[in-house]
Amino acid sequence: MKEDFSEEMRCIGMRIAGFRKLRNMTQEELAFRLNMNKSYLSQIESASSGKNISLPMLIKISRVLDVELALLTDIDGVYKSDLKNFWSDMKETFDVMKKLNDDMDKMLETFEKADKIFSGATSGDKDK
Repeated sequence: MKEDFSEEMRCIGMRIAGFRKLRNMTQEELAFRLNMNKSYLSQIESASSGKNISLPMLIKISRVLDVELALLTDIDGVYKSDLKNFWSDMKETFDVMKKLNDDMDKMLETFEKADKIFSGATSGDKDK
C-alpha cells in the first residue's frame, strides 16, 4: 500500500512559497535559479501534482532560498490548523516588513530634505 504524504508535501510547498515571497522572488526567478521549469515549481509549491520532492531538490531549494533545510521540512504534528497559523504568521511577517520598508522610505525622504537644507546652508556660508 502506497503511503499518502499529501498533507506533508502541501506544508513543505507552502513553506517554499512563503520563503520565496519573503525573499521577494517570483516563481520564474526561483525556477531559473533552480534550473527547473516554472510549472514544476508551481506544482511543488501547491503540492497539486501528487509528486514527491527529492531530497537533493529540497537541499537545492533550501540553499537558493538561503533557509535551513529543517525549516522547510519541519512537519511533525502538522495539521490543517497549523497550516492556517503558518500563513497567518507569514502574513504578519510580511506586514511588519512592509511597514519597516515604508518607515525607511520616510526616514530617507527626511534625510534627503535635511541634506538639501544643510548643504544649501553650507554652500551659502562659503560665499560670505
